[in-house]
Amino acid sequence: MTDTAPTPQPEGDGLYEKYMLHHPADVRGCLRQLIEKHATLLVHAVGTEQAVSVALGLADDAMWIDVPRDPALTDRLLRAERLRFESSLDRITVRFATGAARRGVWEDLPALEVPLPLKLMHLQRREYVRREPVGSLACALPVHTADGARKTTRASIADIGGGGLAVLTADESGLALSAGDLIPDVVLDIPDQGTLNVTLRVQHAARIEQRGRKVWRAGCSFVDLTVQDQAKLLRYVMHLDRVHAARVREFD
Repeated sequence: MTDTAPTPQPEGDGLYEKYMLHHPADVRGCLRQLIEKHATLLVHAVGTEQAVSVALGLADDAMWIDVPRDPALTDRLLRAERLRFESSLDRITVRFATGAARRGVWEDLPALEVPLPLKLMHLQRREYVRREPVGSLACALPVHTADGARKTTRASIADIGGGGLAVLTADESGLALSAGDLIPDVVLDIPDQGTLNVTLRVQHAARIEQRGRKVWRAGCSFVDLTVQDQAKLLRYVMHLDRVHAARVREFD
């Protein structure tokens, strides 16, 4: 399957041109990683809601993706001339656009075939991995205190990304977190996406001073997110990324 027409740039590409991969080998290499890691793909076309899919395989000039669960949404995607994809690879944002999809079969299972993108955005700088939430964002942490008791404390989220988040709690909360701790059953309310019940692994934790008072700051990674929760989180992170891009344009 071939597509010789120029691939349109996803929104905001002008800000990220230096992160675009153009060489076919680089593009294929990044797509192959998405396939190997079974990364969630968010697929959308102009005028349609986002569909959740997974990259399945590569051909000479095409990529195969899983058929979305919603038949009506799949039909709308098939009628679109251009599709846009968003994903995350090792906490790094990946975006690309392709030509029209068509139905087919991959390894004896129904699939959609899309042309390989002519270029792909792969944000590699650390500052683009995590974003500060717009407004306040918090989660409920069930943790053990220093005296061994178990309690639930509300923590503010300082930043959030595809692979994890940083939380802030008051010093008097009695938190006793250290690197390697697993925190199950964390309740995270994502604006416009609903509630996620996730497990966090503490990567680092320390008492810091903020606005004249001591607080705990813990950097955490997500553990074994479901496909559905990955999609919700990815939608929110991409929204934060677009908000940041718009702010940058305002000050340019």
